[in-house]
Amino acid sequence: MKKLLFTFVLLGMTSACSDSKPNVEIEVYDRTGLYMKSIEVKVKAIEDVVIVNDIIVNRGNCESLFEKKGFPKQLKFGQTISVSYGGSCDLTQVDVVTNNGSWTVTY
Repeated sequence: MKKLLFTFVLLGMTSACSDSKPNVEIEVYDRTGLYMKSIEVKVKAIEDVVIVNDIIVNRGNCESLFEKKGFPKQLKFGQTISVSYGGSCDLTQVDVVTNNGSWTVTY
């Protein structure tokens, strides 16, 4: 697996809650299969309990390849959730909505 896009941990993230620290790490991978290309957004909890309410790519203009079931999703420290988006999506922004606020990464 080749990581083609940057991993954004705490730096570069902005929050709707200015005094809060991010409670998640956001990683983005470019996946290429035999028949299709996709983008995977992986969110990892970096606090004891994190509730991920939604993962939004390009302000909702990129649709996930599969129905996004399981939101809200409770994660314990170190656990992850991933959502795949179609390869025709030109990734510009990822928003992750959690119980501690919204976290945005722009590319």
